Amino acid sequence: MRLYVCLLCLILPFATRAQTNDHQQDLLGRGHINVGVRIGQGYRGTYPTTTYVSPQLHYFITDGWSVALEARYLVSNVYPQTVDKPDYRLKGGGLSTRYYLLRGKRLAMFAHAGASYGQSTLRMKSDAPAGTGYTWQTEVGLGAHYRVGKRWSVEAMVGRSWSRNSNGGYYLTPPDDFNRWQASVGINYRLK
Repeated sequence: MRLYVCLLCLILPFATRAQTNDHQQDLLGRGHINVGVRIGQGYRGTYPTTTYVSPQLHYFITDGWSVALEARYLVSNVYPQTVDKPDYRLKGGGLSTRYYLLRGKRLAMFAHAGASYGQSTLRMKSDAPAGTGYTWQTEVGLGAHYRVGKRWSVEAMVGRSWSRNSNGGYYLTPPDDFNRWQASVGINYRLK
C-alpha cells in the first residue's frame, strides 16, 4: 500500500500540471474577458421545439472559472399557422457561470449553470390573442471548449432548461414543450 501512495505522490504533480496548461491559460486565465455567442435548439424527444441565440460576455474570476452576462432571444419552431400548436417567444437577459475542468492544450470540458429573466409572449392558437408575461428560464449543461487560436475558441454544449412564469398565471405558463433538452454551438473571442 505504501508503494502505491508513494507512486501517487510522484505522479500527482505531473497530473496537476496537465490540468493547468499554459496554452489554455491564454483563454481561460484569471482576469480575462471573452465575448461570444451561442446558437442552439431545444428538443422534446427527437424533434426541435425552440431555437435560441445567446450573446455572452465572460469574466474569469479565477483560472478556469467564469461568470457571464448574457442576453437571450428564444422563439418556438412551431408556427402559429398550425391551429392546435402554441407559438412562444422570449426576450431576456441574465447571469451564468462556468467551471472549466480537464483543461488540455486545446480541449477543455466545462459545467454551465445560468438563469435569465425576460418578457415572454405565448399564443396558444393562431386565432387567439397573444398573452404577454415575464418568465424565468434556468439551465444547466455540460460542454466542450476547443481553442482554435490565441484568442479564438469554439464550443458545443448540451443541457436542460426550465421556464417558469413569474406572474403565476397558468394561461401564460410555457407549455412543457419548451422545458426540454437543449444543444448549442458557439464561438468566443478573448478581448483582454
